[in-house]
Amino acid sequence: MDRAKQIAGQVTAAPVAGTAADAIYVDPRNAHAYVNPATRFDPVPERYSQQEWGLRCQLAVAYRIAAHYDWDQLVFNHITVKVPESEKLEHGPHFLINPFGLHFREVTASSLLKVGIDGKIIDEGTGAGPLFMQGFVVHSAVHAHREDLHCVWHCHHPDTAAISMQKCGLLMLSQESLAFAGGRLSYHPFEGTAVDLGERDRIAKSLGPVNKAVLLENHGPVTGGATVEEAFVLMYLLTRACTYQQRAMAAAGGDLSKLITHTEEKVIAMSQREVTARTDDAPEEVKPDYDTPHLMFRAAVRLIEEGTGQTGSIAEMAAWGNLCA
Repeated sequence: MDRAKQIAGQVTAAPVAGTAADAIYVDPRNAHAYVNPATRFDPVPERYSQQEWGLRCQLAVAYRIAAHYDWDQLVFNHITVKVPESEKLEHGPHFLINPFGLHFREVTASSLLKVGIDGKIIDEGTGAGPLFMQGFVVHSAVHAHREDLHCVWHCHHPDTAAISMQKCGLLMLSQESLAFAGGRLSYHPFEGTAVDLGERDRIAKSLGPVNKAVLLENHGPVTGGATVEEAFVLMYLLTRACTYQQRAMAAAGGDLSKLITHTEEKVIAMSQREVTARTDDAPEEVKPDYDTPHLMFRAAVRLIEEGTGQTGSIAEMAAWGNLCA
């Protein structure tokens, strides 16, 4: 029996509270596990709550997923998660961020910095590196102004950065781009490297109170979500849409008139088709009633598992300390 199935057996057999098995949710259909931040990781460092430690482990997984998709740049770029209930604390809300100097594949749960919204270092983790000013400016801009966006994901993905440098912006050419139809993608003017604390308010204003994605012009994408999974999926869709657009524009020699485009009215209608499908007369068995962000994130986790050469899951690795070291 392989390790994933062993864990599946442990979990489904009412695991003892506080064991590593509690840290893992297993899909009984395929015995794959993923990090569940609401469950318990053992051992948990005394200075962290169970919930924060679970988020730290999930965030360590997210950094490896980002590296897999080329959403990293040596020691630059960041993914952050707000610490639950930290709004009520001094310097709150607090959020977790990678220390400057580590490659994404080197980030672990315990190396993450915990930072206050004013830049105060609440917890330096393992002391692996300092807080990067530019990362703090971009991410604190969202965490300070959007309580609904608990996770913020930023990268310099080449194709997406290239689209951010074009006046046309993101065009509604692909299925992936339709996730941002109807003005659901914001734009923020380029101000150079983000070291001006005053830019935080301007980024927040550009993002607005509703949208969950913004293209920093001449820079790169930022996505946010109520969960790590949601922020991941929005980044996946945005970068994929930009790659398709870059290739289509290159094939057309930069002539936009050669691309197949649609009216804004048709684009909006197409973007609403999945919502409409949930309420039409189709059989219940085929209606799209599933948690797409959750399923996509789990699939990405399995890709990372395969790359490690481990027989178990990356959640198992986190629970036993490889990512939580």
